[in-house]
Amino acid sequence: MYEEILIEYRKKLDEDEGLQSKRKLLVGLSILMLVINFTGAVFKEANTFIFKIEFTNQSGLSYFLILAVFFLLIRYYTYAHHYHEELYKLWSSRMLTDRKIFHYHYRDEIIEGLLGKAVNVFGGDEPGIQESKYHITGLFQRGLAYPTEHHHEDGVEEYDELISLTNFKDDWRKIHYLKLLAYEFKYQFTAFFKYRENLDLVGPYILGIAALILTIWKLKLFSSLL
Repeated sequence: MYEEILIEYRKKLDEDEGLQSKRKLLVGLSILMLVINFTGAVFKEANTFIFKIEFTNQSGLSYFLILAVFFLLIRYYTYAHHYHEELYKLWSSRMLTDRKIFHYHYRDEIIEGLLGKAVNVFGGDEPGIQESKYHITGLFQRGLAYPTEHHHEDGVEEYDELISLTNFKDDWRKIHYLKLLAYEFKYQFTAFFKYRENLDLVGPYILGIAALILTIWKLKLFSSLL
């Protein structure tokens, strides 16, 4: 099941022409900036269909490249954003299939594993708990979201209930939360190096940010702002 979802995800990623075009532009321009800064290469002229352009202001060209790469980073993110969300769903759902972390015991209708210490919801009352999803709500803020419903005079309202994993109590302590973060890091790290779509998606950011930092450092913009 997981492999089928991963194959479908890769197919969508590879066939997204808008994303791939922005990726090629960002990677190409970032590599060009890195080459210029590492080798000290300068532009003398560029051929166009009509005339030749000679570059006499190399620092001005560097400023232009900074703006261009920054703009392409934003454009690339707008195309890649929903793929990041799908990647998050893939590794987090895979993490919750680990019985040491989360396991729904059908006979007793309770949650077992590490997260069983944080969940005091009875499956007989909330059957949606077995379909829980790992939820990152902020910096070091984690939770479990599960579908539920509320019956009232106007009908049935369906929504997701969130169990905060930073709400510590007798059974669920900070040591358990730190252990959960260690598991999270393990699954993110494994996903990043085991599945090529992670590096395919994140790689352009790494190149773009590295090119920006190196160019800004070469131009001594940080020191001029201080």
